[in-house]
Amino acid sequence: MIASERKVMIETKTTGTGKVHSGWLVRIARFGRTSDGVVSIEAALLFPFIILIGFGMIDTTAMISVKRKIAVAASAVADLTTQETTSVTTANLDQFMLAADAILNPLPASGTHVELTNYKRDGSNVSQRWKHTRGGCGGSGPSLSGSDLDKLTEQGNDIIAARVCASFQPILGYVMGTGAITLEETVSQRPREGLTLWCNNKENNC
Repeated sequence: MIASERKVMIETKTTGTGKVHSGWLVRIARFGRTSDGVVSIEAALLFPFIILIGFGMIDTTAMISVKRKIAVAASAVADLTTQETTSVTTANLDQFMLAADAILNPLPASGTHVELTNYKRDGSNVSQRWKHTRGGCGGSGPSLSGSDLDKLTEQGNDIIAARVCASFQPILGYVMGTGAITLEETVSQRPREGLTLWCNNKENNC
C-alpha cells in the first residue's frame, strides 16, 4: 500500500514538472512569433520618404501649372505687340508686359521678368533690331538659331520674340535648403499689320 502511494506521488510530481516546462516553451515560442510594434517601426522608417514623395508630387503639379501660365503669358505679350502697326512705343510695350503679371497671378510681379526682342532681315542676314526688357531674364536669351530666323523671316518680315521668366519656389526647396528656380518660355510671332515693327523709330535698345 505504501509502495503504491509513493508511485502515485512520483508520477504526479513528474507530470506537474512537465506542465511547467511546457508552459515556458509555449511562452518562448509565442514571444518569437509576436509582431507587436513592427508596424510602428516600419511606419517611422517610411514616414519621411512618404512626406518627400507627397511634397514632390505637389511641387511637380504646381511647376507644370506655372510653366503653362508662363507660356500663355509669353504668347499674350507677343500677340499684343504684333498687333501694332508699323511702330510701337516703349509705353505701349510696358503696358503689354503687364498682361504677363495678370496671367501669372498670384505669383508676385517682382519675380516676373519679360523681354521683347525684334529680329530683322537685312538681305541674307538676320540681326537684332531692338530689345525692350523689364527686369531681364538673364542667360542666353531666346534660343533662335540662324537657320530658324532665316525660315521665320524668309518673306522679309520681322520676328518678335517674347520671353517670360518667373521664379518658382518648390516646397521641397524649404526642406532641402535650396532656393527658387527660374522657369521661362519664349514665343515668336510675325507683325500682323506689316512686315516690320519699329520701336520709337530706334535701333538696338528700345
